[in-house]
Amino acid sequence: MRAPHFQVPAHKKQSTFLRKLHMHRHPTNVLRDDLPGVSILKPLVGVDSNLQDNLETFFKLDYPRFELLFCVQEENDPARKVVESLMERYPHIDARLFVGGCKVGNNPKLNNLMPAYSASQYDLIMISDSGIKMVYTDTLTEMVCKMTPDVGLIHALPYCCNRKGFGATLEKAYFGGAHGRLYMCINMLGFTCVTGMSNLIRRSVIGVAGGFEELAKYISEDCYMGLATVKSGLKIRLSSLPAMQNPGNYSAKSFGKRMVRWTTVRSSSVPSTILLEPFSEMLVCGLCCTWAVYYLFDWDPILFFMLHLLQWFVLDYIQLYALQREPLNFSKFDYAVAWAYRECTTLWHFLKGCVRNKVTWRTGTFKVKWGGFLEEVY
Repeated sequence: MRAPHFQVPAHKKQSTFLRKLHMHRHPTNVLRDDLPGVSILKPLVGVDSNLQDNLETFFKLDYPRFELLFCVQEENDPARKVVESLMERYPHIDARLFVGGCKVGNNPKLNNLMPAYSASQYDLIMISDSGIKMVYTDTLTEMVCKMTPDVGLIHALPYCCNRKGFGATLEKAYFGGAHGRLYMCINMLGFTCVTGMSNLIRRSVIGVAGGFEELAKYISEDCYMGLATVKSGLKIRLSSLPAMQNPGNYSAKSFGKRMVRWTTVRSSSVPSTILLEPFSEMLVCGLCCTWAVYYLFDWDPILFFMLHLLQWFVLDYIQLYALQREPLNFSKFDYAVAWAYRECTTLWHFLKGCVRNKVTWRTGTFKVKWGGFLEEVY
């Protein structure tokens, strides 16, 4: 029996190359007086243990001209007090709080943001989720510097801050491994793949999309902002500084619910996901390759699969380590357990997401239709 010649999958090579070439590059030689103003929109619902720290990083941004526009839906939302205390602490920052929202569709995030969007004064709009922490004070500068005249949208690779517990390690394993790999490769190949955690977009692109009124028909407004950018003849660029997620509420259970919800959204917005996505996963890819080499070359299937698993694990860890700027706060054993848990449960989460047409999002439940259309369930 011939020894198997093991081949590194092309998409894992590409993600490693792109990470080295592109990620964590800070802007240099910036003429601050030439930087345009930016309106930063922050949708808020409720409070977690990290909310104040996350929001405070936006008050500390090293950028010459920006406004912070915070939005809460309810008068008694506890996030309101957090924002008001920060506004008192940083009176020199142009910050405003909008309460009540404005219903322009079924998308609760855009309904929440609509008053702030209408009142925003700058052409560049940054939409940033409440769980995002600006780890680098020059993040906004880096994104704006990439917004050349031929670019309409800048988005960021989702990643995670250091937090304690299995749930935090699980999220690191996913966003630093499988998700990061696919996200970088898809964007390198020129396909439209945008997440709405932290985006910088031109107001004109939102206009091409039909405004918030049109975008609010969909559950994945970020995807349709990306499509509108392409439609307007502009380019989409990936920021070299990741969007650092730092929510205070996380666990293996909440992670599973998130994966199911995301699959439901993707399968309704991009139906090809149902057929193609499983083949990007370690188990499915490994089983297919193992069967192929056994059938064609009569190689030992158990040995081949074990080598495949080991290689996948090592490359994911290398990618995670390269994305990480500070020391990892968990051991290699902890990572191995979280990585194995993610790999073994992902197909179950995927199948659950494919057969469902309802998602629970913040405080509401919504029915998702083909094409990504959203319908609130009362």
